[in-house]
Amino acid sequence: MTTSQTAAARPRPVPADFPVLIEETPRYSDLDSSRRIGRDALVRWFEDARVAVEYRSFGADITSRERSQIRLLLASVQVEVLAPLTVAGSYRVGVGITHIGRSSFTYSYAVFAGAECVATGSSVSVHVGDLGAAPLPDGLRSSLETLRTGTEGETTRPLREPARLVRENYPFRLDVRTRFSDVDTNRHVNNVALARWYLDGLAELHLDVLGYPTGGPLDGLSPSSLRVDYLAEVHYPGIYQLRVGVAAIDESTVRYLCGLFDGPRCVGLAEATGAHRAEGVGLADSLAPWAMRG
Repeated sequence: MTTSQTAAARPRPVPADFPVLIEETPRYSDLDSSRRIGRDALVRWFEDARVAVEYRSFGADITSRERSQIRLLLASVQVEVLAPLTVAGSYRVGVGITHIGRSSFTYSYAVFAGAECVATGSSVSVHVGDLGAAPLPDGLRSSLETLRTGTEGETTRPLREPARLVRENYPFRLDVRTRFSDVDTNRHVNNVALARWYLDGLAELHLDVLGYPTGGPLDGLSPSSLRVDYLAEVHYPGIYQLRVGVAAIDESTVRYLCGLFDGPRCVGLAEATGAHRAEGVGLADSLAPWAMRG
């Protein structure tokens, strides 16, 4: 069963499940080529919600972050699209805490159009000190407890299987040069920009398979789910290798694995699931040669 099928089988969240609901107004720039809100835009919506909640709940504003009074780094983020999102819609993002560990905690998100849940997601944040991951301060832990959703979420397992960390196991390669506009206040490439890199990698693979059609890949090939794990900071300036391989293909969907490499060192991982047929064109046979190695 694919990630999308598993998500579809679960009961969809309702607004009352979340302690905080934040209004989100779509931008024209949030649209992708299919004229729907893009997956990277949803990652940004989750970031907007997360930053707003942290500021309101425990004073994690830009000044406190710059002074390292509260230092949180994003370890992973995932998004699952359940229904099309349009720029004309009005949306609320529900956000809450589902798991609190020793040095990390997990957010759960849901995007609502009215009362309908049209997307879900989660992310893991890690509290860090001078030597890496550090125990959550008591005050921060108490503030996080007030944001509980009422249900304990599953612990997010890292994507760090040994074969995933080997650059040559991914058959498709795309070189990416960092841009200054990708850098955030932490002085490394922002998580939303990195999520966009992986989506660009999938689009480039589709373009290769389709023979570079004018206007880019066909509508309907964007992944319905995306998860990104951030293993190390990505810096400006720099040139990185983004690698993509196909992990599995079934009757309707394809699962992709991605790795981001600084030389041979893996600095990020992602996985995505999407349809392999759009506008009467099937990609399953053409994607088979791009299967993961190792």
